[in-house]
Amino acid sequence: MTAAASLSGQVALVTGGAVGIGLACVERLAAEGARVALVDCDAETGTHAAARLRGGGQEVVFTSADVTAEDDVARAFDEVIDRWERLDVLVNGAGGFTRAPRLQDLDRREWDALIALNLSSAYLCCRRAAGPMTAAGYGRIVNVASMASRTAVPHVSHAYTAAKTGLVGLTRSLALEFAPFGITVNAVAPGVVLSPRVSRLHADRLDEIVAATPMGRVGTAEEMADAVWYLSSSAARYITGITLDVNGGRYVP
Repeated sequence: MTAAASLSGQVALVTGGAVGIGLACVERLAAEGARVALVDCDAETGTHAAARLRGGGQEVVFTSADVTAEDDVARAFDEVIDRWERLDVLVNGAGGFTRAPRLQDLDRREWDALIALNLSSAYLCCRRAAGPMTAAGYGRIVNVASMASRTAVPHVSHAYTAAKTGLVGLTRSLALEFAPFGITVNAVAPGVVLSPRVSRLHADRLDEIVAATPMGRVGTAEEMADAVWYLSSSAARYITGITLDVNGGRYVP
């Protein structure tokens, strides 16, 4: 870490921060000196994670919120601004899916829920972050997309794929709007990361996935967080509107 790339004194808000890639992002940003608001709908897990990090000397607070609900998003952002009087970094990490049905078995309720979780949540959070970041003339927004937003991937929910592809498009359009205000907007597109959710979904396919990955292994949440940290830091100050693929070579554009 160099002083130029440090996040010392900055304030970051990470959605979906209680587990997986989101939690790894919280840990990495806090280790780089940021004050971090961990936002998640899982109050028990989020509270324990924030307490553990505070026990290690890092300034992390938990805020319970459903980021698909506009009122919850407004409250969470207000709490962060009231506490620290600034917002420098937003990581839209909330998302995921629990099954990958055929189109005929994907009903409208499930479709709407996954679009809300994986795309609309980022819209709501970016919209709320725009005010304080524009006023400060500085900001870093990083959206956690997916390799499924970059290429066709089997055994992935159609709604999840559509939402994450939309998130990449939103990243590009917001980058143009916010660039004059000193705000960068980028995305990270993870490949397969071995998490409890992925282990459940792809338990019988892990060997196949590894074999299809040139680096010969799946990724870690910490490796995804490294990419998020880079795009959140001053080291990426002249980068905006890009999607950084982090997949071990499984997809090369």
